[in-house]
Amino acid sequence: MEEFKITPPNNKEIAAAQEKLNFKFSQEYILFLKSGYDLGDVPMEALEIVNPPSYANIYTVQQEAKSDENFPEQLLPICEDNGDYYCLTLDGEVIFWSHNGLTDERWKNVTEWREAMQKEHED
Repeated sequence: MEEFKITPPNNKEIAAAQEKLNFKFSQEYILFLKSGYDLGDVPMEALEIVNPPSYANIYTVQQEAKSDENFPEQLLPICEDNGDYYCLTLDGEVIFWSHNGLTDERWKNVTEWREAMQKEHED
């Protein structure tokens, strides 16, 4: 059986995704994309920008999120969690948006968020 491998996006693909999503990625998020969306052993999958599988398609998820009238326009979902989203802000922060609305959960950047997710799932 062939092993599934994620091919990290290149600069051209990242630029195309930013244009298609109408969202300027933070440098931290670009590094995360280039890491192959590495969340370690966290049982969640980051949304992908290049040939994404249907369940991790950032373009589809962005459309679904924005169809919710309570979803803030300035956010970009980067990871889905049971119908809720971890989102990137224009300032590079990551915040958690629940289908019930914004929460107090936020991280200064993608690296802090990734580390918090890994620590939370260590146990």
